[in-house]
Amino acid sequence: MSSQTRRYLFPMVLCAVLLALIAFIGYNRLHPDNGLRVVGTASKFALQDLNGQPFSSDSLDGTVQLMEFIFTSCPDICPATSYNMVLIQNKLKDQGLFGDKMKMIAVTFDPERDTPDVLRNYAAKMKMDMSGWVLLRGEETETANVAGQYGVTVQNLGNGQFVHNATSLILIDRKQRIRSVYKMGMDMDNDRIVRDIKALLKERV
Repeated sequence: MSSQTRRYLFPMVLCAVLLALIAFIGYNRLHPDNGLRVVGTASKFALQDLNGQPFSSDSLDGTVQLMEFIFTSCPDICPATSYNMVLIQNKLKDQGLFGDKMKMIAVTFDPERDTPDVLRNYAAKMKMDMSGWVLLRGEETETANVAGQYGVTVQNLGNGQFVHNATSLILIDRKQRIRSVYKMGMDMDNDRIVRDIKALLKERV
């Protein structure tokens, strides 16, 4: 092989190696070893916390989040979901994994009835550890819009009752990417969700 041929061949080989490396990195970002592929990007939102202060989803950067959409007068699936999330909370607390890098988020569909005091009472009744929980509210149209951005459909039936799709418990990683969507209520697989949360906490940011 002539020196001129080698001179042209080397950049081509280097380019091919770089392209392969870029493709490998991209594939691994979308298909990590833990099997939790990236489902989508978590939409940004701005709502209000229990003190009526503005709350931006940007403040959750760097944390793993498990997010539910609820209304506290719900007779079945919402309290069952919150109850299971508290069981998950307790398992994570036992391992020192809750409250700093791992957050539980609850957004109410029903701000008219779910006042800050009602939400505080709900949190106390459910035994939510507020060092790691964020309860949010806003105008009904705002929260319905946020829910829609996360693929959750909501319909107000009147008289304080809402319907929404039951597969709407959302796991978000520290880069604000949706990594899994689970069934709510009594169909929740708490052991699996704990494993998934721990896997995301171990991922390199």
